[in-house]
Amino acid sequence: MTWLKGITLMFGILSVFSGSIHAVLGPGRKYDGYQVWRVVPSNAHQIKRLIRLGANFDGFDLLDFWREATPSSIGRPVDIMVPSSLRNNVHDILTSLDLDVTITIPDVGALVNGQMTEIQKRQVNEPVGTTALSDFDYTRYHTYDEIQQWVSDIVSEYSDIASPFLLTTSYEGRPINGFRIRGRNSDASVTPPPAVWFEGGIHAREWISPATVMWFTGKLLQDYEDGDELAVNMFDNMDWYIVPSLNVDGYTYTWTNDRLWRKTRSDNFEETNSGCLGTDPNRNFPFGWSGNGTSPFPCSNIYHGKSALSETEIDGVVEYLRSLKAGGQDFHVFMDWHSYGQYFLSPWSYSAYAPNPPDYDDMMLMGNAASDAIFDVHGTVFQSGSSIELLNEAAGSSKDWGYVPYDPTSKFKGGLGAKYSYTVELRDKGEYGFLLPENQIQPVGEEIYAGVRAIGDYILRELGFIV
Repeated sequence: MTWLKGITLMFGILSVFSGSIHAVLGPGRKYDGYQVWRVVPSNAHQIKRLIRLGANFDGFDLLDFWREATPSSIGRPVDIMVPSSLRNNVHDILTSLDLDVTITIPDVGALVNGQMTEIQKRQVNEPVGTTALSDFDYTRYHTYDEIQQWVSDIVSEYSDIASPFLLTTSYEGRPINGFRIRGRNSDASVTPPPAVWFEGGIHAREWISPATVMWFTGKLLQDYEDGDELAVNMFDNMDWYIVPSLNVDGYTYTWTNDRLWRKTRSDNFEETNSGCLGTDPNRNFPFGWSGNGTSPFPCSNIYHGKSALSETEIDGVVEYLRSLKAGGQDFHVFMDWHSYGQYFLSPWSYSAYAPNPPDYDDMMLMGNAASDAIFDVHGTVFQSGSSIELLNEAAGSSKDWGYVPYDPTSKFKGGLGAKYSYTVELRDKGEYGFLLPENQIQPVGEEIYAGVRAIGDYILRELGFIV
């Protein structure tokens, strides 16, 4: 089959399915028979065709690119979720491009159904109620309400060092809460201490992200109470800002309607006349907005939004951090926790042709230090490098914005100015992808806890707090 015939066929399929797009996004969306396929493009022609395939059919309930194809994807995996109705057609298109197909997940529906059934049984057997922080189960995935309760309980339990803040309110009206950890012996009498920003859950379906942020935060706070020397130094000498779940509307939707929803839940109907909801929040930051690795099509999972900062959640992050910068807070670290792939990804991601940033070598050193600490726990291998070296392009990303210098004149100019800015892709390498089982939460939490301690040690030494 030629590429042209493949495209013609796909457009025909699209016309059949377009009338039922809204129906399949209703409660309890099913993924029975869906598979995830992996291809590894080896040349620019294959990349170009995969990008076209993604641009035309990603987000139509036809194909879902779990790992996008971008100009920097040569030699790197591109993962595509394919419904059973399109297997033969998509396989023909891919093989016509001389791409070998590997099935990484043979039945997405089985994973989704198994995970949700287990959670539903637990909710029936263990009704939701007030639970003390000491009884919080870090080995389970938790709902939005449970995560917000955890934030409240942390602030109550550690009231002398943990201060709550309301980052913003989501599009659908949900509070996005976080807290700042400042140790008892912190000297903030003149200027605020150097700071670290950790955010999780920017992509709704990546459940392991909030779970991991809560895991290592809870463990480090207990370490501090126990007098652990490194934890005491980390919290006494730096401010740590924690937002476990940022895309709270999308996250809630993954629990109630569609386990694999990725974007926000903002309404694009009136402005775009597309009939599709949501924007990719990690393509909505102002630096590099609407560039490579994004889509202008509102139905795409990498839709960059109507404008930079169009999403209230992302505008809230930028406004809040800019207010702290204006008050004299210097951010040394910015980390956005994701899945999957096992990477510490530094800038840049806005262009495959961008030169390495000035702090690239130092970012590699810290990323490697964290990766080594992670490996020592369970033997899990993480790679460190820039997004364009290891994964793909993603213009308008959080980490690029986190790195570029602060500009006080406008929120649409500059960024946070953090020397160390990363996207961290947690487990796994694709066996489960976004559907990592609950039995993986503990090992992930244990290894990332070690990685965060290594990050803290690295920064403390660089700033001269320990030698």
